[in-house]
Amino acid sequence: MTDHELPGADALLPGLDPFTVEVDGATVRGRSSHMTPGTRGVVLLLHGYPQTGAMWHHVAPALVADGFTVVAPDLRGYGASACHDGDMTFRAMAGDQPRVLEALGLDPAGVHVVGHDRGARTAHRLLLDHPGLARSVALLDILPTLDVWEQMDAWLARRYFHWTFLIQGGGLPERLIDADPQAWLDHALGALGGTDGMTPAALAEYAAAARVPSVVHAWCEDYRAGARADLEHDRADRGRTVDLPALVLWGDKGVVGARADPVEVWRSWFPAAVGHGVPSGHFLAEQRPEDVLAALRTHLDAAG
Repeated sequence: MTDHELPGADALLPGLDPFTVEVDGATVRGRSSHMTPGTRGVVLLLHGYPQTGAMWHHVAPALVADGFTVVAPDLRGYGASACHDGDMTFRAMAGDQPRVLEALGLDPAGVHVVGHDRGARTAHRLLLDHPGLARSVALLDILPTLDVWEQMDAWLARRYFHWTFLIQGGGLPERLIDADPQAWLDHALGALGGTDGMTPAALAEYAAAARVPSVVHAWCEDYRAGARADLEHDRADRGRTVDLPALVLWGDKGVVGARADPVEVWRSWFPAAVGHGVPSGHFLAEQRPEDVLAALRTHLDAAG
């Protein structure tokens, strides 16, 4: 990862090939099946923290087999990608995606966007900033960023302590994480739901990324933006809605659905939202891939 490579690409995500795309302010690397395009449309898979596009190792090959063209980038600054301009807002991450698709020879219009965690927040911003781009959206295990910060209390802070830790300035979180990145990664994955379902190759990729100081810095800058600029962007768009098929999934054993109905919350942005919980922690695409795939297939079929 120190050379910004994608370790074990072929074995981890069969049917997808590595790509590198230069965009404004970033280098985006990932995996895609665009060389053998499917006939059912393009599915853009956006990962979360503290992971990479490898988190889709159960989902992506199945969607390729279903006839979709699948693109699974590492978000700017994460994994094998790099952020050059310091902009780790969801607006910047979202703006990278149409450029990536175009560079791969794919039409960004009509893409199905599927995001987990920070990737789902990127998907939310993508649909707001690029109206008419997507055909459908699926949001895995998050509530809107505004809602999370507005509901932040002692109960939530204990469970999402990384939200307040990673935003601290002066490079303190970076120095502490860089001192023992494996310990931090193990704690982060464990606190958010454990590693059941994660393959050794995927865990190795997450660990390799965590050992890169620029990746750790990007994590922190992502969360710092989430507490500042991203909130400003979302407040400016409060009240806007996007009318397209929207699937909301969450882990029943996690935080997202513990105090609110995620579908009802998301209907304030996506009125057509439907969804349900699955018997999982936070990392449902790896812990319960059969449930996630079943829901995604129904969603994608309905979206056309």
